[in-house]
Amino acid sequence: MMRIRSILFFSVAVILGCSILFAGSTGKVAGNIKDKTTGEPLIGTNVILEGTTLGGSTDINGHYTIINIPPGTYTVIASMV
Repeated sequence: MMRIRSILFFSVAVILGCSILFAGSTGKVAGNIKDKTTGEPLIGTNVILEGTTLGGSTDINGHYTIINIPPGTYTVIASMV
């Protein structure tokens, strides 16, 4: 009986330990883009992280979100036609 408890405890400890290693391995960038003079949201602005294929576009309120970003330092580029 003691051996089964030991194996069960060890198994649970390994599973929890592995889940902690994967926690927080990606991040998120979010923000709003507005016109400098009028303060109105800029709809459909493309927002990308320079040097990556990650990006998104703003919604009707000028809000954007880019998820699953690996840790590091990035330059955010916004462009609109």
